[in-house]
Amino acid sequence: MIERQYEDVRYLQFSHYSPFSELTHGVFTRVGGFSEAPYSSLNTSAPPRGGGDTFPNVIRNRQLALQALQLSGTPSATLWQVHGADVLTLDLSKEWRTDWADMSYYERAWTPATIRQGDAIISREREVAMALSFADCVPLTFYDPIQHVIGIAHGGWRGTARGISIATIEAMQQTFGSRPEDIYAGIAPAIGPCCYEVSQEVRQLFMGEQEFSSMPTNPAYRERIQRSATFSTVQLPDNRTSLRLDLQEANRQQLLMAGLTAEHIEVMRICTGCQTEQFFSHRKENGKTGRFVVIMALR
Repeated sequence: MIERQYEDVRYLQFSHYSPFSELTHGVFTRVGGFSEAPYSSLNTSAPPRGGGDTFPNVIRNRQLALQALQLSGTPSATLWQVHGADVLTLDLSKEWRTDWADMSYYERAWTPATIRQGDAIISREREVAMALSFADCVPLTFYDPIQHVIGIAHGGWRGTARGISIATIEAMQQTFGSRPEDIYAGIAPAIGPCCYEVSQEVRQLFMGEQEFSSMPTNPAYRERIQRSATFSTVQLPDNRTSLRLDLQEANRQQLLMAGLTAEHIEVMRICTGCQTEQFFSHRKENGKTGRFVVIMALR
């Protein structure tokens, strides 16, 4: 892991992407933007997902993050994240909005054709930034240096229980001919088992004892999702047993079962719940918080 700073903005990079000069990426902390408490300060998500922050603050923060990566003025695309396992391909020959960092993103009408719903985005496009925002869910980044394919995925517990990591690798294979053994993946800061208590229903959904009422888990992923499930229990001072989920490890296991090598997976072992001065945490801040951004681009 590499720590970077641009003016007051702080962001992280994965060390194992360093040899690839065409790849630009950043996992941004919450430090150094324009938003005021409780969204202070580099919040990149506006209402309804970003709480009560203002659109101008959010756009300025997005532009600042792009500046930090020397991507000012670069077209930028995102997804409407829905906690599923759908993987979309950014293809500028089709209708894609690339104004994520402009006020037009909020001023123009949203339609299904322009603001696409999904939880992973992959692409071969050059000089286009891809951005997803997070507050506890696992940010997953991907790069295939052979086929020159990048990707970002959003691994909340629902997406992880639906196999978002497996789905992203499969999409890279099917769409661009990527081989799993060539792909490098990064697992960015997310809420850790130290802070992430979950219900028995969550365990049952991972284990296939229950099924989602909508967007059901792909049956082909079921066994691997069960094997990836990383639960533990903690005895609390009031003698209550607390069920915990390690989302980072569950996604790492899914990546291994999808064919990635352990040496090509880098994990930033940082808990967003423990580090609220550095990262937004929906759980620890009771939903009154912003979102930090992860950006990838190919030059």
